[in-house]
Amino acid sequence: ATRGIQMKEEGTYYPARDREGLTVFMMGSIMLEYNRKPLQIPGGPSGKVLQLVLILLYSGEEGVHREELLDMLYGNGECSNPSGSLRATVFRLRKLLEGSELPPREYIRTDGGIYRWDGGELPVYIDARDFENTAKVALRNHDEALLKRACSLYQGEFLAQLAGEKWVSVVGVRYQELYFSCLRVASSLMKKNREYNGLLEICNYACELYPYEECQIMKIDCLIAMKRLKEAMQVYDTAVSQYFEEQGLPPSEKMLERFRIMSGQIRYTSDTLKDIRDSLHERDRINGPYYCAYPAFIDCYRLLARMAERVDFSSVLLCCTLLDSKGKPLDTGGELLKTASEKLHDAIGKSLRKGDLFTCYNPSQYLVMLNGTSNEYCLRIYERIDRNLHLWDGGRKVKLNYQVMPESLI
Repeated sequence: ATRGIQMKEEGTYYPARDREGLTVFMMGSIMLEYNRKPLQIPGGPSGKVLQLVLILLYSGEEGVHREELLDMLYGNGECSNPSGSLRATVFRLRKLLEGSELPPREYIRTDGGIYRWDGGELPVYIDARDFENTAKVALRNHDEALLKRACSLYQGEFLAQLAGEKWVSVVGVRYQELYFSCLRVASSLMKKNREYNGLLEICNYACELYPYEECQIMKIDCLIAMKRLKEAMQVYDTAVSQYFEEQGLPPSEKMLERFRIMSGQIRYTSDTLKDIRDSLHERDRINGPYYCAYPAFIDCYRLLARMAERVDFSSVLLCCTLLDSKGKPLDTGGELLKTASEKLHDAIGKSLRKGDLFTCYNPSQYLVMLNGTSNEYCLRIYERIDRNLHLWDGGRKVKLNYQVMPESLI
């Protein structure tokens, strides 16, 4: 571990760094230690006393100008007398430090309107500054060891509990960019050196911090390189489900490319041609249209487009979109959209023929491929879907819009 972790539920503390002096953790959760023991600052993360000591420690020898300090602490305009409040906060902090376990000293100095932390001979370690310095040197020299160390030092966003403060947000964005730069370069170097186990550990942690597509693709690529294809497919399925449920987004082209790579590398063994044929058949015989996930729908669409160039074969692409009763988009995270999407799925299944296929593009939109038909019949099919949808008791709360893609696209 690279830092201490305080277990609030049990009230226990596990030191992870054999370091004398004052140690300040700002990456992720906020924590101060003196000689490996917690240094308590009353008031919690939102308290001005704790914010003041963090600002002074982070500013180091350069210090912070009085006007800038006032803006950091009271810039939201809620305080009627910022100058008086700053004096009172500095006084409280000095009293608190006098009564703490720190060696007796005047730790807060003011000189020409500049406020500074003056620790004298007291060693001070700040993980945020360590991360920043390590990351800059690592990126400048492409030093793999330092890149990995910088990634391990990034234990979460800078002063995450104070994320609403403007100055914290500015530093936090800069540190996040530094972290991702280190992550990308480290990934490239470790791939080149085939250090997949170490890379997977870094990717796992990155996905915990930021479940972004970039991190998940890094992890998928690493697992593919390690021939752990089933695990890679699980990461893919989880990521695609997350984007669909939380944001209503289909998988990106980058994700689909990983899906194709994994699908191409997974091998199934069968003893006879009959076994292979049996595995290709649908497991459940369904008389209605064929439903498939969006990646499979793309492959079906492209195959049908090729078939249309060779034989007399007509297909029409229909897009059905759910709207609220006033014709506006439904709330992405609302329960109505979730239920209506399920009902639309059922309505399409009851309205189409066995030779048609459909997929869910996002919770409010379904794509339907009508095979062997023409544009003239689309209105009739849409009305059938709309009628089946509104058999649902909540159907009056939604409207169904449809759009027919020109046949030239097929």
